[in-house]
Amino acid sequence: MRSELRYSLVIALILVIMTTIVSIASPIELLFSVEPRLIAPNGNLVYVVYDNDSIYWVNYTPLYIYAWRFSAVMFLLWIATVIIYVVKPLKTADALSMILAVVFAASEYIYLYSIGAKVMILPLTYILYTIGKPLLFIDVGQLALIYALWRAFKNSLISIRRGGK
Repeated sequence: MRSELRYSLVIALILVIMTTIVSIASPIELLFSVEPRLIAPNGNLVYVVYDNDSIYWVNYTPLYIYAWRFSAVMFLLWIATVIIYVVKPLKTADALSMILAVVFAASEYIYLYSIGAKVMILPLTYILYTIGKPLLFIDVGQLALIYALWRAFKNSLISIRRGGK
């Protein structure tokens, strides 16, 4: 498993670099968003920025949108590697799914804390306090970390010593 882990780290690094480029270069949120985006007179998209208990519309792309783009693509890559592993249980796909799960979870929390709204992390859920009623979401980042830990234990990458000696 150790050699597959090194190989998977290289693949993961390449995927993270490619995802970063896609996140910066393309507005993929338009593919997934259910709310319509406004277009400013200069042709740019208009985004919402949260600041304490108020919102602002801005003509530039805020940091949290880039973080969301990266997180969304990392989620899709993680799910794809899990599906690949289920269809054909390769050790490389297993190791890659663990790495991408951790990268996705980290990117999700960067996104959540870059929004500017208050976030309360709970077990397997989080509450996002924006304007109006607080919103409760399933925390897929925590599920991804649980998955990564489970696979690491199954592959003996992490072991727990029992007893005092």
